[in-house]
Amino acid sequence: MGRPILTPQEMQAAEQAVFAQGLDSFELMQRAGDAVAEFVHANWPEGSIQVLCGPGGNGGDGFVAAAKLSKLWRDVKVYCMVPVAELTGDAAKAAALWDAEVGTLEEALEAPHDLVLDGLFGGGLTRPLDGIAAQLAQRGGRVVSIDVPSGICGLKAKPLGPCFVAEGTITFAALRPAHVLRPGSAYCGNVQVADIGVPVQTRLMENSPMLWLRLLPQPGMADHKHSRGHLKVLSGGISSTGAARLAVRAGLRIGAGLATLLTPPSALMVNAAQLTAVMVKPVDGAEELSEAIQTASVVIAGPGAGITPATRANVEAILNGPGRAVLDADALTVFESQQDQLFRRLRPTDLLTPHIGEFNRLFGDLLETATNKVEAVRQASEKAGCTVLLKGPDTVIAQPDGGAVVNIHATRWLATAGSGDVLAGFAGGLMAQGIDTLVAASMAAWIHGEAGRRIGAGLISEDLEHQVPDILSALHGEIG
Repeated sequence: MGRPILTPQEMQAAEQAVFAQGLDSFELMQRAGDAVAEFVHANWPEGSIQVLCGPGGNGGDGFVAAAKLSKLWRDVKVYCMVPVAELTGDAAKAAALWDAEVGTLEEALEAPHDLVLDGLFGGGLTRPLDGIAAQLAQRGGRVVSIDVPSGICGLKAKPLGPCFVAEGTITFAALRPAHVLRPGSAYCGNVQVADIGVPVQTRLMENSPMLWLRLLPQPGMADHKHSRGHLKVLSGGISSTGAARLAVRAGLRIGAGLATLLTPPSALMVNAAQLTAVMVKPVDGAEELSEAIQTASVVIAGPGAGITPATRANVEAILNGPGRAVLDADALTVFESQQDQLFRRLRPTDLLTPHIGEFNRLFGDLLETATNKVEAVRQASEKAGCTVLLKGPDTVIAQPDGGAVVNIHATRWLATAGSGDVLAGFAGGLMAQGIDTLVAASMAAWIHGEAGRRIGAGLISEDLEHQVPDILSALHGEIG
């Protein structure tokens, strides 16, 4: 849906900004609690509800929600981590709205219920759950969480220890990193964002056609194949040609006006025999490649290329050429241990599309040392000086100025040989039509995920491009 993503700290700052403008903080808590109650009642309309309240804002939201759910004739019992008399501030005001008994967490552990409303801790939690809270998290059952499931760090998107596993999570104003990044997102279930009147500004977004639909390229009546861009893809040797064919066909299918496979002479017949609309041109070495790419809008290198000095020389030639580059697979790995020699050649309009292994070879331990995957890719993009797309179930795309997108519109069936080559082709084909690199990568990731979702079980990479006409037609239909 193209929802904004804020860290817990950014959300807190956004709340403080509206408080400074005169909004009462308890009014905001009431809005949040009402949204929680509506979310629960609409999606889990039957059964008894056990509301678990922590000592802070999440607990306050839980008390407000419990009071409203009770007015909707729901069977609700409330349990709090601390005695109600010890609550302060807005949490105390919220507890006063609940006019029935409040039990202890120890009592909640054995109390019968159909659904748990988890309001113990929010996304700002920095320490593991312990004691009764940890036992409650581990007992299983149906759970709905407020903000993030208790026990998950909303910023790092990781369990800190025992944590709740929610069927649904409701948060406010924007998503948190834990809602979109693994492993945290696996604990959140269906995530809904409630608008409670807190304006947000961020350069991190959930990927969606809402972000880029108006920019999706489509030919005008006066367009011709040359005006729609020329994509060129470098093939590997005779025994490793399939990956480049996947990429080049994907690029042509998604709209590039012309597509050429640049192939070693030894692989010419293998490639030519399996391609029709794609042109095939033999190139022998980096010098011939330099000449062949002079008319290219975009060049893709890496799929099936081989980790050889020739691949490295080819990449250097491409980065000296006039067209933008999409570098994947072996075109990245060949620079392992000599990353700076790649980074100083890359242009801001180029795109790198590594999987996690290739990312680690280029960028070392960033995924371990950065706050989360988004920050790791942002730092990688700044180091490389171009857009970086890190593939995965939570694909992260970032450009050097910090703008970033997380794509979770995908399916586990995409975990198959050649899937990444098709994604590179989609991105290259969109870039060839003049689309900004970050936008093209975002479009490609979403369309790739949508194709996978439409195919489902049994997917192989050759299937993906055949879904593109229907997907593009549907998207263009939305444009009108």
